[in-house]
Amino acid sequence: MSAADLKLEIDSPQSEVALDTRRRARVTAFGLALAAATLYAPLIGWGAPQATAPNRIKTFATDEILPLEALAEMRNTFVVSRPDRNYGYPWWHYFTVAVAQAPYLCYLRLTGKLQAPSPDYPFGLEDPVGSLRALTLIGRMVSVLMGAGVVVAAYYFGSILLGHLAGVITALLTMLNYLMFYYSRTGNPDVPAFFWSSVGLAIFAKIMIAGLTVRRAAWLGVFAGLAMATKDQALVIFLPVGLCLLIPGVSPLTESSGLQGKSARWRPILAGLAASLVAYAVGTGLVVDPQRHLTHVHALFFDPQRVSEAADYWPPHPRTLAGTLGLLTDYLRKLAVMAPPPLLLASIAGVLLALRSKPRLLVLALPALALFVLLLLPIGIVVLRYLLPLALIVSAFAAYALMELRRSRLRWLWVPSLAVICVWQALIGADLSYAQYHDTRYAAAAWFAREARIGDRVEYFGAPEIMPHLSADIASRHVAGRARWMGQIGSGAAALRYLVKEGPEYVVIIPDWTSHPGMERSADCPPEVYAALEDGSIGYALAAYFPTRTLLGGWRPPLDNPSVCPPARIFVRRAASMSR
Repeated sequence: MSAADLKLEIDSPQSEVALDTRRRARVTAFGLALAAATLYAPLIGWGAPQATAPNRIKTFATDEILPLEALAEMRNTFVVSRPDRNYGYPWWHYFTVAVAQAPYLCYLRLTGKLQAPSPDYPFGLEDPVGSLRALTLIGRMVSVLMGAGVVVAAYYFGSILLGHLAGVITALLTMLNYLMFYYSRTGNPDVPAFFWSSVGLAIFAKIMIAGLTVRRAAWLGVFAGLAMATKDQALVIFLPVGLCLLIPGVSPLTESSGLQGKSARWRPILAGLAASLVAYAVGTGLVVDPQRHLTHVHALFFDPQRVSEAADYWPPHPRTLAGTLGLLTDYLRKLAVMAPPPLLLASIAGVLLALRSKPRLLVLALPALALFVLLLLPIGIVVLRYLLPLALIVSAFAAYALMELRRSRLRWLWVPSLAVICVWQALIGADLSYAQYHDTRYAAAAWFAREARIGDRVEYFGAPEIMPHLSADIASRHVAGRARWMGQIGSGAAALRYLVKEGPEYVVIIPDWTSHPGMERSADCPPEVYAALEDGSIGYALAAYFPTRTLLGGWRPPLDNPSVCPPARIFVRRAASMSR
C-alpha cells in the first residue's frame, strides 16, 4: 500500500466512524470507572483496625488480607519463611497489595516512624494505630480501582457482543451489584480475581466476534493465569472458555489472522496455554518460592483444615443424591441472592432469547455450570462470594433481554424495566453502605470509652475482628483465653464455671462468620452460656444492646457472614457495676 492509499484510507468516512466509535468507547469507559470509584471509595475506612493491642490488628471484614498479611507474605517469600504463614490464597494479590503499600513503608522508614521492622506487634512502628489504618486504606484502594476496572471490562464485554448501549447497561448492572459494593471496599481477593477474570472475558468476547488470533489468545492466557493466581476459583471461568477455543463456531479463525491449514487453530491455542502457564507461574510465586504454592495446592486438596475451619461450623452436604439436590437448591438460592429478582428474571429471559436467536451466546453461561460441577460439588457448600464473577454474565444476559425488548412492540417497557432493576440494586447497595457507616461496633466503642475504667477486662467468643475498638488501657481476649470452645466436651460447663468464679468485668456477644442465619451469637459461644448471660443466672446483666441498623427493614440480602453492622450485646458483671 502506497502512502497516498494509506492517507486515503485514514481520511475515509469509514475510518472516521471507527475513530469516533473508539473515542466514544474510551469516554464511556472513563465515565463508568469514575462513577464506580465514586460509589465504592467513600467507605473504605469501614472497620479499619484500631491497633492498640496485638489482638486488635484485624479489620471487621472476614478473610481480609489487610493490613499486614501481604507484607508478611513478602517477608516469608524473600526474607525468612515462617511455618504458620497463610496458605489459604495464591500469592499474586499479596504481591499486588505489597507493591501498593511499599511507598508508604519507604516514607515511614525515611521519616524514622518505622525502625527495626519486626513480625511481632508493634512491628517496629512508632504509631501502629495510624500506620495500620493507612496500610488498610492503601490496600482497599487497590480493590476500589480493580472494582472500577471490573465495570470497565463489563462495558467492553457487553459492547463487543451486543453493542454500545448494551455494554453500558451491562456495566451499570455489574457496578450496582451489592457484592461489588462490599468487596470493592475490602482487601479480600474476590474483586481482584473478578477484575483479572473480567478482562479475560472481554478478550474472549473479542475472539467470539472478531476471530481467534495468536495475539488475542496469548492475552487471554495472561489474564486467565493472573486470575487463577489471585484466587483458585477463577478456574471455573477459564476452563470452559479455554475449551470453547477448540470450537470453530464459537471462536472462528479470520483471514486477517494469517493462520491457514488444519493445524492453524492449534497455534493460538498453544500460545494462549503457554501464556497462561507463564502468568500462573509468576503470579503464584512458583518462580521465587515454589514450596509456598505447592503447600497451598496440597492443603486445598488434601488438608483443607490447614486453610479453613469452615467445615467445623458449616458441614458440607453429603455426597448422596439427596445431598446433591440440597446443594443444587442452595446454589440456586444463592444465585437469586447475588442477582435480585428483577435482574435474575431479565437474565433468564436473555438466556431464553439467546437460545432462539443467538445460540453462540449460550457458551457464556457455561461458567455457571462449571462453578457447580468443579467447585461446589467437591467442597459440598455454597459460598456466596464464589458467585461474584457470575455477576458480569448475569448482567450481560439481562442487557441482551432489555435490548431485545427495546426492539420489540413492547419497547415502551424497556426503560421502566431497566429503571426497576437499577433502583432495586441501588437500594440494596445504599442499605449496605448505611449499615457500614452506622456499624454497631462504632456505638459499642463509644460506650466503652464512656463506661469502662482503666484495667477493666473485656472478653468475647469467636473471631477477634468482630470486636469494637478499645483503648490501650482496656484488656481484651477470648473468654478464659481459649480461642475456641465449639466441639469441646463440656465446653459450656467449663465456660460457665469460669465466668462465675473469675469472669471479666465485661463479656461481649456478637455473631461472626461461624453464626448461622438468625443467630445473635458466635457459634463458639455455647448456647447455655448465652442463655445464662441473658437471664442473669451467672452474675452478669445486659448493660448495652446495639441492634443492626438498616434502611430497608432487613430486606437487604445477607452476605456470607454478618460482618456488617451485627447486633452487639455488652454484659457487665454485677459486682463490678455496683462498685462504680
